Amino acid sequence: MTSIQITRFGGPEVLRAVDSPPPPLTADGVRIAVKAAGVCFADVQMRMGLYPEGLRPPFVPGYEVAGVVTEVGPRAGTFRPGDRVLAVPRFGGYATEIVLPEAQVRATPAHLEDTEAAAIPVSFLTA
Repeated sequence: MTSIQITRFGGPEVLRAVDSPPPPLTADGVRIAVKAAGVCFADVQMRMGLYPEGLRPPFVPGYEVAGVVTEVGPRAGTFRPGDRVLAVPRFGGYATEIVLPEAQVRATPAHLEDTEAAAIPVSFLTA
């Protein structure tokens, strides 16, 4: 799995691609192959070290993603492999895959492309 880490606070040059093992699937988890990740205000503020709830580097940002379900945990009952979804991970979305609790995942409306769907969660929650 590849993720984009913020290695230190600063401009876009602090972003680095890092290979790591995929996250383990949890009992209530949904594994998503990320096809698009939003770049929201919080992500930019975190990269610059200005976000109050941000983590200390190194970390993987990414508040909103869209993609395809590849695996579900035994206690996750809403989604199936192959379902198109959008999600709000809060952190960790800048990755090729992510595992999230089912409660943080929603079905992507059929008329939206993944790039459009990935831009919705934070704006929706903010509004």
